[in-house]
Amino acid sequence: MRRKFLHMMRDVRLLSQLRRRHFLWPAAIGVGLAAGYNAVLPLVISTTNVRPTVEHMLDAWSGGKSRISGNPEISFWPEPTLTLRSATIETTDGSSRKLAHIGSITATFSLFSAIDGTPALDDIRLIEPVVTLERHTDGTLNWQRPHWLSTPDTQAAEKDTPFGDVTVENGRLQIIDLVTNQTREFSGISGTVSWPSFTKQLSARLSGSLGGQTVAWTLECNEPLMLLTGHDAALKTSLSSAALSLSFEGNGNLSPAPTAAGRLQVSTASLQALAAWYKGKAAGALPDSGFSLSANVTSGKASLKLDELQLTLGGANATGILDISTPIDDTHRVEGTLAFDRIDLNGLQPFIDPLEPDELTQQLGDAFARSWRADVRLSAQEALVGPLRLEDLAAGVIIDHGRASIDVADSTYANGRLSGRLAASEEGLAGGGRLELVLKNADLAAALADFGFTGPVPTGRGNVNLDLTTEHPFWRAQVAEASGRIRLSLANGNLTGFDANAFANLVRAGEFFSLAQASDGNFAFQTADIEASFGEGSARLNRALFAGQTGNLSVNGVIPYRSGSLALAGTYTDTLNAGQRLRFFVGGSWPNAVISPLSVLGEPN
Repeated sequence: MRRKFLHMMRDVRLLSQLRRRHFLWPAAIGVGLAAGYNAVLPLVISTTNVRPTVEHMLDAWSGGKSRISGNPEISFWPEPTLTLRSATIETTDGSSRKLAHIGSITATFSLFSAIDGTPALDDIRLIEPVVTLERHTDGTLNWQRPHWLSTPDTQAAEKDTPFGDVTVENGRLQIIDLVTNQTREFSGISGTVSWPSFTKQLSARLSGSLGGQTVAWTLECNEPLMLLTGHDAALKTSLSSAALSLSFEGNGNLSPAPTAAGRLQVSTASLQALAAWYKGKAAGALPDSGFSLSANVTSGKASLKLDELQLTLGGANATGILDISTPIDDTHRVEGTLAFDRIDLNGLQPFIDPLEPDELTQQLGDAFARSWRADVRLSAQEALVGPLRLEDLAAGVIIDHGRASIDVADSTYANGRLSGRLAASEEGLAGGGRLELVLKNADLAAALADFGFTGPVPTGRGNVNLDLTTEHPFWRAQVAEASGRIRLSLANGNLTGFDANAFANLVRAGEFFSLAQASDGNFAFQTADIEASFGEGSARLNRALFAGQTGNLSVNGVIPYRSGSLALAGTYTDTLNAGQRLRFFVGGSWPNAVISPLSVLGEPN
């Protein structure tokens, strides 16, 4: 039994040794082949022409003159890879100005194509490229157009310029504009540009940092050579960052006067944040509200049309159409229509208040100095302007060589119809202007309450005509700085807070008294006519006539509103007492007026 067991153990050891030998031999052969692969291939493949080949490739891509300082490095594991270090691209106009510098270039290649020293490169990686794009004062660029962009002959170009998948790692783009004297820099650029050939689709996915924010950019184009040579091609592109989101899908070209036609979408969560990102500093003059725009865009050489426009600003939404033209030798123009659901001009006040008057005047003056012309029709279901709440607004904005006006063709206010015109001075809105308003068949009590009038006020339906002129910004102007005229006419209303009988009895008593002593009641009138002019800090009440069945009240005089005082003379004709005429003087301040019967003023102590 023991002998049989020993034989079995010997057979097991023999079988294990045979299996180990079968495993070791293939492994040893594999290692030998790999060693031979790495030892022999460098001897077979020549690197003599590798550097000129890559330099020629960069020349063809860029239109510049390329120079590679580093020696070619080739590795064969895990796949054949070529590495070239320190590549520079310069101008070809004799100035030898640097256009770009690439830290290193790596690419995979086919062994069969590399045997003759001209490897067919694939999966190219540009590591730490630094590209400088400069616009000169005459509008030309520092980069010249490569020959393959000078003609749409794709067959001729493709023979000379190989493209494929190009990956960028940690790149940097410097944009220098000598016309505006501005410099921008995109850093940390990484991504891939896939363009197998001139006849194939171009796809780009790049991201980088601009102004401290990460920006992602994508582009897809089925006919990229047509696009780049100034011909129309279908494309889809987008740009996104924390401050801005933009996308476009349609047709376009990159000619010296580029055009586009398609759907454009732009949005930002905060106009302040967007302006601060663009300018590199805080922009408190803009509202901290969101903005979005979606429209069918058609652009020409100096024109832009936004059709099927959908606009959102803060809580306001609008639809419409806009035409913008910017001819070089003519005035820039904006025309179109916008229909809002709600317009709140009061929302701009918190951003106007912090600005110094001189600063605001400068900004608005600069805007008018651009000589824009505009003719935009506006409509809104609701509009808030100061204390006014307008409904069903139909208005127009007209700007013509520094002159601007807002014309309200029709609106509903205080259950009446309001129309008017705000015309800015030739210095712009900051220089004041003229305001004309006509309110018809409105509830005057509601209108006066909006403006905070207290004390005896007329109620009823009537008309108001206002004509106001100021030399100061409307949002800064006080009543004392304006001049103009106002007229009110009412029918079948009441003078609230005025007890005519009590007032007449107090006047007959011949003693000074406060108007508040005759405030427990209302004076019903059939007609009321009030007319006043104002300017230089005071208002002249030319006429205030209330005619009722129980009596007639007439007042005129001067109201120096700088001091808030009153200086009025009045007459009350008491028809219930044989038409007795009671004359009096009004002093003090509104609404705490003091009444002096004329009989008291005419008698010496």
